[in-house]
Amino acid sequence: MIQHKRLREDRPTLVPARYLPGWDLAADLASRPGAATKARVALAAIARLRLAPLYVAAVLGVGLAIDHVAGPGARARVVAASSTNVANLDRHRVWTLLTSAFVLGGGVEPLAVVQLMLLTGAAELLLGRRRLTEVFLLTHVIASCLVYAVLRVGLRHGWVSPAVAGAEDVGTSYGAHAIAGALAWCLPVRARRVLVPLVLALVIMPFAGDRSFTTLGHLLSALIGLLAGWQMLHRPLAGRLRRPAARRGDRPAVYAFGAARQARDALIAVLHLREHRLIRLDDAVIAWSDRPGGAGARPYRIHERETRDLGVLDGALAGAAWGIVAGTLAGRPLTGLAAGAAVAAVVAGLHDAGLSDALVERAVRSVPPGQAVLVLLTDPADRPRITRVLARAGGAPLDPAN
Repeated sequence: MIQHKRLREDRPTLVPARYLPGWDLAADLASRPGAATKARVALAAIARLRLAPLYVAAVLGVGLAIDHVAGPGARARVVAASSTNVANLDRHRVWTLLTSAFVLGGGVEPLAVVQLMLLTGAAELLLGRRRLTEVFLLTHVIASCLVYAVLRVGLRHGWVSPAVAGAEDVGTSYGAHAIAGALAWCLPVRARRVLVPLVLALVIMPFAGDRSFTTLGHLLSALIGLLAGWQMLHRPLAGRLRRPAARRGDRPAVYAFGAARQARDALIAVLHLREHRLIRLDDAVIAWSDRPGGAGARPYRIHERETRDLGVLDGALAGAAWGIVAGTLAGRPLTGLAAGAAVAAVVAGLHDAGLSDALVERAVRSVPPGQAVLVLLTDPADRPRITRVLARAGGAPLDPAN
């Protein structure tokens, strides 16, 4: 693998969140004069919300139906059947991992519904519908499985009361805490420095005072949400393993820049095009060399920032998440967690996904030390558009083979 080193100026993040959908709205609001014009822009953006209102309407509809139509007895049965507790999951009632996100345990509370709408609506505007769905539902499922695993261990060793096995465990709070964490991490640095500690404090303090499975689930959900926000900035293209481009016979596009910061800003522009589905982008890597090596060393010391390839820790976390879900389905959550983390960590460490290191190193060697390259794996039909956009950012196409 290419040798990595973090530069002080690039430590906060690889890719600022400006490629996310919400930054288009922020830029539009900043460019409009007058409060009335800004209000019209904001209202137009709110009118485009689809997923958040549908989800909140579904939760509200289910809550009103079981509160005012079905009656108290039926409501208790619905909540019991939808709870992601040990009793249900031990009986392989895995559908509760999804249905529990649509049932409110304490009944419909108008303030809670409004808060859920504001939170999910903000997430849809900033992160987009796909990321909102992934963060909310996946965190709800994974956090429920983690709590189930902890409770099973506690019940086996007598650390918790046997009554916990059949306790109510429904609601939207797991997904909501995850969305809060992801939003806090994806906001500008100044806001992040305040909101990330605030999100952590709001889940750590209740857990320290009342170590119940509910506060544990909230803590785990917030941590997963923060990790999701971190990945959106550091691994914006991560999600699936790919064979290196050189093995597929493809020739990636390479662009040279005067500095790593220019290349990073260019990458944001390319990610913005992808976000609006104007191009297809399978992989992207920023790389540069800052000084020659010493005697007997390589000609250049290579630094690399990847947007897709997962490291060992990334792989272990992803494998643990999917492993515990699979383990819950099989009735062995901790076994699934350990096996998933181990297998994914080994695969991530051995597999060079996306653009190969050899190709990136060859691209860096084709420019002088101190300059940077942006290597993209895209559809050849999209390259004229990408070249025009990157030319405005100071990028010049080059052929690393020459």
